[in-house]
Amino acid sequence: MNSHEEEQLLARVRRLEDESEIGRLVLSYGPAADAGLTSFAASRWFEDGVYDWDAHGEPYTGRTAVDEMLRGDGHQGLIASGVAHFAGPLLVEIEGDQASALNYSLIMRRENDRYFLWRVSAVRWDVERAGLSWRVRRRTNRLLDSSGGGRRLFTDTLRDLFGGEAG
Repeated sequence: MNSHEEEQLLARVRRLEDESEIGRLVLSYGPAADAGLTSFAASRWFEDGVYDWDAHGEPYTGRTAVDEMLRGDGHQGLIASGVAHFAGPLLVEIEGDQASALNYSLIMRRENDRYFLWRVSAVRWDVERAGLSWRVRRRTNRLLDSSGGGRRLFTDTLRDLFGGEAG
């Protein structure tokens, strides 16, 4: 193996490791939130990271704001009655120390001893390398509903990730 091939192999391995780490970052949020581990869930964000969860509401800015939202009555009521945040597989694009990931978010709720699908959202995660790990710079969540917000988020992100190939 010559040095050029070795460099290419190392770059491919680093990309795979980065994708794996980004997956761990994103996939740890839902279970942590559902377990009530609010500080751990919020620690996924940078200190000044943004959680933009609703097109009509104010984004949560900062790790502390995310933690407070998770400690709030709304979220605590959901987890007390049984809720599951499920993140679908990630489509990840990495450029240096920044990356974007796109996925579906499904939220199941428990009612009368049965679970039902309550919400389906489009989610974009903008993450950055922080030392040896990755952290959330911005999470944008839009419902896949008649407002079109989720569809627009998917369209815009796919165009960002794939350029002209996405149409």
